[in-house]
Amino acid sequence: MSSDLKPGEIPPGDAPVPATVVLVGRCGRLRPLDAERDASCLYPLSHDEHTNATWVDMKVGPFASEQAFADHVAELVADKKRAFFAVAGLDDKPLGWLCLMEAKPAHHVVELGYVLYTPPLQRTRLATEALYLILRHVFDDLGYRRLEWTCTSTNQRSRKAADRLGFVYEGTQRQGLFLKGKPCDICVYSMLSSEWPAHRSAFEAWLDPRNFEAGRQLRSVAEIRVGPN
Repeated sequence: MSSDLKPGEIPPGDAPVPATVVLVGRCGRLRPLDAERDASCLYPLSHDEHTNATWVDMKVGPFASEQAFADHVAELVADKKRAFFAVAGLDDKPLGWLCLMEAKPAHHVVELGYVLYTPPLQRTRLATEALYLILRHVFDDLGYRRLEWTCTSTNQRSRKAADRLGFVYEGTQRQGLFLKGKPCDICVYSMLSSEWPAHRSAFEAWLDPRNFEAGRQLRSVAEIRVGPN
């Protein structure tokens, strides 16, 4: 976007429709999800002894076969209304995916959703860095004003992640959707472009190699964001 814009300032006109691009970080990168290339890698990572936990809060899955999973991934990447990014390590092998969806370019609003983090990706620096990369892309590159995050009220992992990342809880939509045939309450979170500069600084401080010792974080993102007491 234009370098003349101040942090948090919204450019005139519609925001660009999200499309997949390559976003490079220290621990890995985001790149376009490729059904033919990635499904065969992601299937065994997402269908193991942790299968139920991986898929319990997802709208679909688990899948009975690798082919059924590959067909689903092909459907995802063919949907022009959603942009699916593979979360890949330094070796470029996929460990999960995330998606920009439900875009309203005229209003500068988009949702981050359908996040699949397989067990090898969970609780890693790349897991957080991938979210930092997509948030930075949404606000700094695409110029969106509002990023939404929704999940079922029972999805404690997603709710804790939203809180940790600095999203603001806005309320619950009672029986907002059907999840695998059952009505579910949906929690709604958001982050605004005016809030992003402070969050960006906290992410970058957390991702700094100096914040880690023997592979363990010295301060959490939340602690950095709050600052010294």
